[in-house]
Amino acid sequence: MRKIIIAAGLLCFILVCLAACSASAPVTNDPAAIEVNLRTDPDKPVSGSPIELMADFTGAELTDSSGMTFEVRVKEEPVFIEAKKEGQNVFSGTYTFPEPGTYEVYMHLYTDDIHVTKKKQVEVQ
Repeated sequence: MRKIIIAAGLLCFILVCLAACSASAPVTNDPAAIEVNLRTDPDKPVSGSPIELMADFTGAELTDSSGMTFEVRVKEEPVFIEAKKEGQNVFSGTYTFPEPGTYEVYMHLYTDDIHVTKKKQVEVQ
């Protein structure tokens, strides 16, 4: 009987050790630390032509399940563009600006249980 109790205790100890070793701490992103750099291709966008918007995020560990949406304000009305993940922390989408001017572009980042919104301006010729 004593051998069974010792064996059961040893088995429980080994299982606890294995569980502790294999579990990795969850990644937590601080929304205040997340920054974005918005680039366009071409560098000087021209109205009426397709423009590639590229958002490069820093300050966060993004996963494959992270997503992003561009929101372009056209005459105060939002236009949403679903972004594709292009690499580590980089998302892109294509949009044709209707006319020259300064546009506000919001980047909505969805990762883990957070939603972060950053705003940048794009000058269109």
